[in-house]
Amino acid sequence: MKTYKIFYVLLACWVVFGCSKSENGGTLDGDNSPNPPETKADYTLLLQKEGTLTSILLNAEAEVITVNPDESPFPNMTFPQLTYTDGSLLGLYQKKTPCSGKIMIYDFKEDLSQEMEVFTDLGDCNLTANSIARSEDTFFVAYQLEVTSKATAYFVRAWNLNSEESEFTDIELDKKPIQMVFVNNKLFILTLDEEITDEYALFVMDTGTNLLIHEMDLGFNVRRIFKTPKKDIIISYDEMHTTLDSATMSFEYTQYGEDTEPNFTESDFNYFDGNGKMYYEMLSGANSIYPFIPAVYDFDENLAVLYAFENFLTEAQRDFEFEIESTSMVSYDEENELILIGYKKSSGQGKGGLLRIKPLPNPEFIDNLDLEGIPFQIFVE
Repeated sequence: MKTYKIFYVLLACWVVFGCSKSENGGTLDGDNSPNPPETKADYTLLLQKEGTLTSILLNAEAEVITVNPDESPFPNMTFPQLTYTDGSLLGLYQKKTPCSGKIMIYDFKEDLSQEMEVFTDLGDCNLTANSIARSEDTFFVAYQLEVTSKATAYFVRAWNLNSEESEFTDIELDKKPIQMVFVNNKLFILTLDEEITDEYALFVMDTGTNLLIHEMDLGFNVRRIFKTPKKDIIISYDEMHTTLDSATMSFEYTQYGEDTEPNFTESDFNYFDGNGKMYYEMLSGANSIYPFIPAVYDFDENLAVLYAFENFLTEAQRDFEFEIESTSMVSYDEENELILIGYKKSSGQGKGGLLRIKPLPNPEFIDNLDLEGIPFQIFVE
């Protein structure tokens, strides 16, 4: 069943759009509600610097954040070509030679990792890995092989993570795989027909049998796919998105109004809180002088809230104290009810910082932490 829904996003940006009151009538500057009880959370923050991926541990309370001097169990490594996150799990793919690579899965909740050499069976070849995904017991890599100068073959390789023999299965595709998402015992594969139509399609694979069971034509200009906590698949375009029920395969369209696009198509990582709100870096357009700003999108309410730096930091803070160049990461600390904003510094040299702010309806800047690296991803415990 196709349901069409015309949609106008409200951009609540403190000052930029002249908003002065929240929906319940309170002012955006705060109210007389009692302060929440002091809580604590532990962060593992991944940093990118000079081609490497490193990590530090942070201890966070509602009003104070400090660096934990303990060494993080997450290993330093060359920055990976591909990444995949699902809750506390991080999947990585690193290319080692033109036809070999290594995958690693790290569980930040248990501080456990699993590594595996991959593609060692292909010998001398010209291989490009395009996307990775993971189920409970299988790791998937979508890749392409240049057979001749005019012919390319496309596959998804599925590795059994419970096998000591590195067992795998290759599933051949007739279109280039761009991105993959695992949900509901299915692998959703965004593909592109580069040879004939330049149109996108969505292949659905049953991971129990490794058989392709469904295909949807998606037209042109698909930007990316991702899953929501409700196990829906979001197929995003610049001017709209499609919400696909991963169980029934029914879908509906959400069309944006003019100049109200939530612009989550450029964000590589999206964090969802317990209420289903999505935290991401947004391509700012005319909403800020910074190329990417923090934003929160509510799929139930069709509401985007933008947190432009100009609206909660002074010019002196932005330009001289914190030296903000652009947003690199956005997440949320549910224990302390704070938005976590990683950013790159304009002074260069691979430096960055982490801002924490209170969200609407009572937005407030809490603190900043300067970092020897650019925040890439954060895991909150």
